[in-house]
Amino acid sequence: MFGLIRNIVIIFLLLSVVYAVLSFTARFKHRRLLEAEYETLSDFDKMAESEDDFVARGMKAYTRSYRPKLLLGVFIIPSLIGFGLIWLAQYG
Repeated sequence: MFGLIRNIVIIFLLLSVVYAVLSFTARFKHRRLLEAEYETLSDFDKMAESEDDFVARGMKAYTRSYRPKLLLGVFIIPSLIGFGLIWLAQYG
């Protein structure tokens, strides 16, 4: 029983590392995309808003979108599969 609990803890730690790496890279890529998008703006638009404000507004919109929330599937899908296999092994 303790072996099962230890394995579950190890799996969740590994999934946490995977989630952190995916989250960091997704935010980094989106920030670079916003910076590139700012460079394509006209001079008039650049005068209206600084690059930092533009990127901050874009990252705030990204944080509220569904894309970062979909990364939680890193935890949900493997957990459901694991619990399903344990249930099948015990009751199946």
